[in-house]
Amino acid sequence: MSTKPVQPSAPLRLDVDEQIECAQTLASRFYTDPAILDVEKARIFRRTWQLVGTLDHACGEVNGVKRTIADPESFFTAEVAGERIVVVRDKDGVLRAFSNVCRHRAGPITSGSGCKNVLRCGYHGWTYTLDGRLIGTPDVEGVEFFDRSTMGMVPLRLETWEQFIFVNFDREAVPLSDFLGDIPDQARGFQFAGLQFAERRDYVINCNWKVYVDNYLEGYHIPIAHPGLMREIDYSQYRTDTFRYHSEQFAPIRAMKAEDSGERAYGPGNGTQALYFWIFPNVMLNLYPDNVSTNLIVPLSQDKTLTIFEWFFHDVGSAKMQERMKKAIAFSDEVQQEDIGLCESVQRGLQSALYDRGRYSVKRENGVHHFHMLLREFLEEK
Repeated sequence: MSTKPVQPSAPLRLDVDEQIECAQTLASRFYTDPAILDVEKARIFRRTWQLVGTLDHACGEVNGVKRTIADPESFFTAEVAGERIVVVRDKDGVLRAFSNVCRHRAGPITSGSGCKNVLRCGYHGWTYTLDGRLIGTPDVEGVEFFDRSTMGMVPLRLETWEQFIFVNFDREAVPLSDFLGDIPDQARGFQFAGLQFAERRDYVINCNWKVYVDNYLEGYHIPIAHPGLMREIDYSQYRTDTFRYHSEQFAPIRAMKAEDSGERAYGPGNGTQALYFWIFPNVMLNLYPDNVSTNLIVPLSQDKTLTIFEWFFHDVGSAKMQERMKKAIAFSDEVQQEDIGLCESVQRGLQSALYDRGRYSVKRENGVHHFHMLLREFLEEK
């Protein structure tokens, strides 16, 4: 099948030194210029592994039985960097991803989610099987040199880790395992089996997507901006370790004291820890002693970002877990509201005529510098 290759736009020069001790931060225009976001979509978002869902993604009901993407002949749709996609499970149980743009006149092949054995474009009725073949083309008699076998849905690369589904538009990109690096080993102490979706919250924030990522990647601001979180963790041991395409923030949970009763979001810190993984460019995976949350950072414009939070717990139906979930999500929302205020304030500061660049804290902002080095790699690549 013939498909258009990924077409990176012209490279950009970031001018960030590889040595954090000598480096200046990104120039403010990288956070304020709308033209730069177009380049980032082409050179970063369409060439990296993008989280699009989980294996328990709801796909409706059949005869009163709830179905998910784990079931054959199911599908759901999503959008990545402005591109519409569809994830399907075909009749043989193979999980696939395709462009959700009809090969006829660019209409949407399908919408939402559901359980079907074929997908029929709502514009002119061209019909595709779940393995991508074009089988229905009403009223095309008389069209010369028309080969239906070359007009199937455009496939995308798809890989999974645990219950998380990732896609990639770039056929030349390294596998998902390279992006994850040691995360599967680093997270092996957490019980992923049996996790259930609990809640999703969307936050639209008036800042550039990189402002939000920068903020996530450092604990430097925690003592100043997050008093509640500061009570939970042992900040003296907080550190960030960087790897090829990801970083890990290590935050031991502080031991419970008598005076903490009723005020702590997490239980006793008896060797437990919170792990904060970031996967380039826009996925955060937060592991706590009893739950997992993901943050997906979606740029809407140069100064507006959608942050999608999803929480996963075990045994979500129990009364005890319902209370625990309510408390954990409320605490996460408290921290998020504090971060929203910070990020929106920073975005306003980046538009100041009196500011352009700053410097990194060598001890506390190595994760931010690592992110900027990856930006440089993808945006400056010839």
